[in-house]
Amino acid sequence: MAFEESGMEGEKLAKYKRLVAATDAIYDSLDDVGCDLINTKPTTLAGILALCRYITPLFEEEDSPDLPTHILYDDDTTATPAEALCYVIGRAAEDLMNAAVGKAVQS
Repeated sequence: MAFEESGMEGEKLAKYKRLVAATDAIYDSLDDVGCDLINTKPTTLAGILALCRYITPLFEEEDSPDLPTHILYDDDTTATPAEALCYVIGRAAEDLMNAAVGKAVQS
């Protein structure tokens, strides 16, 4: 936010601090949901295709304004959104291939 608390007193300052706290909480929640979305593997080929179609417009713009510059994981590693999504798509495809091989071996 572009506002500053300088010169604020009393109830006005209290309201400002509540607004800042609420805004911070919403941004934290948005980050959590975004990480969940990026880390959710599709379980079918149709799901992989849907994810690819969904993310295509996100990467069409040069600066991708709707995406974070990087994703910080709990183990302190980072990835760009493109890297994270490619990893998830690759793991989903690998899981599907392994499942198909497992079914073929059982037959």
